[in-house]
Amino acid sequence: MQPSPARLAFYNAVPSVLWSVLSLGPLSFFCYQYVARPWLYGLLALSLLAYAVPKAWFSWWQLSQRPAAYRQLGVPLVNHLAQHGGLVNELVRRRYPQYRRVRGRRSGASLRAESYHMERFHVAAGVFFLLMSGYAAAQGRWGWAALLALLNVGYNLYPIWLQQYLRLRLELGSRDFRS
Repeated sequence: MQPSPARLAFYNAVPSVLWSVLSLGPLSFFCYQYVARPWLYGLLALSLLAYAVPKAWFSWWQLSQRPAAYRQLGVPLVNHLAQHGGLVNELVRRRYPQYRRVRGRRSGASLRAESYHMERFHVAAGVFFLLMSGYAAAQGRWGWAALLALLNVGYNLYPIWLQQYLRLRLELGSRDFRS
């Protein structure tokens, strides 16, 4: 027996909402309080151009072709705490022990396509966080600049590396997606 798509969506929404609130909350507060609206809209539009980046370019900024490099940076820990990650899979498997996200070529191909979508989102968000951090620094708000840069690492850089790591594991034929 497999969990319903609605149940899986609920389980996976929890870490997604948690990390988004923790990161986007401070960003939203900063933008609302300190960023002139023309700058906000212009920098947001600029960051959205990341969605136009062709998929072929993703290999240019791939961190490594070896899973060990990602492991050294702690990417499996991020995978454990992310949506569709180890913790969520453990909770789902308590009730549905036979559940596996990747069950064959079709689900592996689906995960690969989804990983490009997620990486594209985090690249666009990362560009926006970077631009807002630069805006804060230009305004002399060094605490905000540092906070936004730190949040960018946790909310965008590590998830980008996570998508690369998952694709690499798919390419290398790994069947264990818990770590």
